Formats: sequence, structure tokens, C-alpha cells
Amino acid sequence: MNNKITSWSAEPAIRFAAEEWARLAMQYGGRLRAVASDAAVTITTIDEALEHGCSARLQAELADQRELKQGSYWMEVKGREVLLAGLTPAAALYAVYDFFKVYAGVHWIYPGEEPALSDELPALPGPEGEARLYEPWFGRRGFVFENIYDPVFISDMIDWMAKNRVGEIFFTFMLWDNIRDTVAPEIVKRGMDITLGGHSMKFFLDKEEALRRQSADHPYTAKRQLDYGDPSWQQSVIGMIADYCADVPRLTRVSLWPEDVSSQSETFLELYIRHTEQLKRKLYDKLPGVEVEHISYNAGLSWKMLDRGSMSGSREIDTLLAFWGRDYRYGLEESPSLSDRKADRIERDWAAEAHRNGRKLTIFEYYSDHYMFSALFPSIPSRIVADMAYFRELRADGLTNLVVPCPGYPDYDWKWAQAFNGYVFCRALWGDDLSGILNDYYTYYSLEQREPVKALLELVENAAAEVTGWNIPLFPHRIVDADKIPEQEKAQARDKVTALLEKLSAGLDQIQSQAAPGTRAGKAFDYAKHLAKLADLKKNEWS
Repeated sequence: MNNKITSWSAEPAIRFAAEEWARLAMQYGGRLRAVASDAAVTITTIDEALEHGCSARLQAELADQRELKQGSYWMEVKGREVLLAGLTPAAALYAVYDFFKVYAGVHWIYPGEEPALSDELPALPGPEGEARLYEPWFGRRGFVFENIYDPVFISDMIDWMAKNRVGEIFFTFMLWDNIRDTVAPEIVKRGMDITLGGHSMKFFLDKEEALRRQSADHPYTAKRQLDYGDPSWQQSVIGMIADYCADVPRLTRVSLWPEDVSSQSETFLELYIRHTEQLKRKLYDKLPGVEVEHISYNAGLSWKMLDRGSMSGSREIDTLLAFWGRDYRYGLEESPSLSDRKADRIERDWAAEAHRNGRKLTIFEYYSDHYMFSALFPSIPSRIVADMAYFRELRADGLTNLVVPCPGYPDYDWKWAQAFNGYVFCRALWGDDLSGILNDYYTYYSLEQREPVKALLELVENAAAEVTGWNIPLFPHRIVDADKIPEQEKAQARDKVTALLEKLSAGLDQIQSQAAPGTRAGKAFDYAKHLAKLADLKKNEWS
């Protein structure tokens, strides 16, 4: 193809979007029946499109002057002209990728891999062309990396996130400090937002200890909680944080959390929030455009670190809300677990309080967390899609998804396994329906493999997700920690846990035995073999 590409902005993400159009048109132009090979393509921001009078239809669409969610973009095809306009430069890049998904059937399923292609070419637009405004359900959409020092993997994730319309990447200060030279250029050219924080206080209080923890099995877990009632250390640390943030490109938000251990203090959450408000005031002096948020979450299963009780929420900073220990077979509001239903009440309360104070609420989820889910990792597409409808009902402003690795299993490709949930998460953030997401996902497999893989993944969703129902009853252990659980506690759970593991193992063995020999190869069946082998091993340890 030899498209004439027009753009007026010098923003890196607009330039990169034009380069990506040229690259994709060269590679997949033969599938683009909707566009003439010499069509004029305009890639720009919505403001510039309106300024240059590019589209009367776009002008009419925005006549009500409502505020669009971050990431929104306009896609218009008519005759020999294409207009791709983003609310931001990053959103214009989303429009380029989504154009090739919609009109060429190109799907970026797994990070670092070539895209999958639809079997049939998409339908052509009608004689009047097509024009549509794409708006996500949630303005903030991100992935969180706490302790994965893997520059190649994270670079692949950055590329994949942009292709799946996710605009924020969240690092601890320790990880960012080690990886910034590699990933910063990739983030900047895609116009992606950066959040720094997590369990990073020790990076400023004791950097050597922070670096030691980064190489530990669970380096984000601290030994003791910080005393937010002690003012002696706070001002100097706040100053160091502000100084460090001054030269971070694309920094949008600071989200510093307490240490990851329980506190039963009645005043802990309030004191921590007041500390975070002080950080916001200090940052505002140097970086007025950077937002600050506090987290509320049940570290060590402490409800006092999650539930605000009678305390008023902040009018200065936003809220990040994380509930650890869900049973992912159910929505919070319908779960048989008393903990889940209590978390439902707390999440609704925080949502109402944040919006009453004119602040934003983001939900922190664990869909790609191998510590939460363990090495018996379930794919849970139905739950993720249903969750998005629930969080939209709460009027959550954003969602983030934590990626935690799974060391110790050399034959298990944990990066591949967690990315299915990640792909569904990306799509569900835009309100895409489950059937459409899965139809596109299964283009990753050959026609012969699709039915056995579908059966395999449905079994995993129904059987392996039950593992999460034991995280709170067995805390601080999980089902895979049978050798660490006290015998009395283990005896009480033994029958139910062994039945769960037997069901998972037998189901996976049956699906693999029923699949035609030529369909049993590939990463999905490697994943099934890992789960079946581990289920058998753990069943023996529980028996």
C-alpha cells in the first residue's frame, strides 16, 4: 500500500502511530479491503481534527460537549479517506491498531508473538462509509509490575498493552530505577502514562534493604509496618520522593503504599492517608500535574487497612482499592463467602465516598497474580468480564491488574498463562462482550485445535478457580503449600481439597486423551500438562 499519511502534531505517539500504520499496511494491506491502496490517511488528535474541519460527523458527535473518557478515539472510513483521531496522542495510536483489528482481522493476543488473523476478512463498510466514536468503560486502564526484573518481557508487555488499548504502566520505585533506561523510550513513544509507587518506602528509607528484597522470593513483602504516627522520618522522605519524581518522563501518578503486613491499629489507615496528603502537597509544588493516591487494602487480612469505618475519605487524593483473597468463582455481591460480601459492602462504600469528595476510585485486581492464584493458575474470562460490569456499576474510574511471576517451575510458561486473563482484561475494559473476546482469542489456534483448547480452558475456569476459595481459610498459606500447613488445619480441609485436585487432574487428563493426536501440541496443552502434574503432586501431599 502507498497511503498518503497526514498528521500535524509533533507528539512522539502521533509520529509512532504514523510509522505503525505504514508498517502494518505493508504487512497486512492485502487484508484491508475497506481501504484503497492509495487512500489518504489522517492520524491526529480529536482537537486537531476539529480545528482542521476533518469531519462533520465527528463535529456532530461531540456537539453535546460531554467529557470523554481517557483513551477515547474516533475512526472514520469514507471512500478514499480514513480519519483516525484520538482524544490524546496515545489514543490515536489505539485507533491505528484497532483499525487493523476491525478491518483486517489482526489480533494481538500474546506479548512478544506475531498477531493472530481472523479466518474470514471483516465486512466492508457501506456506501456511506463508517464512523464511530470508541470510548472505554474506564478511563484509567493499567498493569502493575512490582518485582519482575525482566526488561525484554516488560518491553514486550508495553508494546502489547498499547496494541490492546491500555494506557498506564505501574512500577515500584525499585523496579523503575533498575529498568528505566530500557523501557522509558518505549513508553514515551507510545504516549503511555507511568505510575510509580507500590511497596517502595524502603527505597527511600533503606535502599540497600530494598534492593535485597527485590531479589527475594516475595520482595514486596516487608518485615514490619511503618509508623505513620511518627513525624520524624516523614518530611525528609517526602522531599526525596518529590526530588526523584522530577525527571521521570510521562509520570502521571504516585501511588505509595504501606508495607505489606497487617496492622490492627484503629488509626493506621487515617494516619497513612494524612501522610499521603502531605506527599500530594509537596509534589504539587514541583509537579502540579501529577496525581497522588492512597491504597486501602487488607494486608495480612486486616480489615482495618481496608474498611474506612467512620473515617472520612480524602478530599485531596484519590483512592486505590484492593481486596486480597477473593473466591474468583463468584462476583463479590453473590459469593457464598462472608469475606467477599463484606468486601462488596466496603467497595461500594469507598466508591460513594470518593465520588462524594470529588475524587477518583481505582480498583486494583489480581487477574495475573501467580501468588494469589498460585501455580495452579486458572483462566477466568467469564469472571473478568462480569467483574467489569460490576465495577462499572460502582462507577469506578479505573482498573489495574497486577502481574506476579511464578518461579520454581521450569517447565511452566507462566508468562503465557497469565496473558490470557490479561488479554480478556484489556478487552473487557472497553465493554467488549465475552463471546466476541473469545472468538478473537481462539483465532490464535489452528482450526483443529480450537475445540479441544476451548474444552480445556473451560474446565480450567470451572475447576482451577476453586483454588482461590481457599486463600483466606488457609491464610497465610495456599493449596499448593501443603507441606507448610499445620496438620490440624490441614486435616479439616483435606477431603475438600483432595476432591478439588482430583476433579482438576481427572478432567484435564480426559480432555487431553480425547483430543486428536495432532491437536495436543502447543502452549495450551503444555499449560494443561503443568496443571495436571501439579494437581497430582499436591493431591499426594494433601493425602
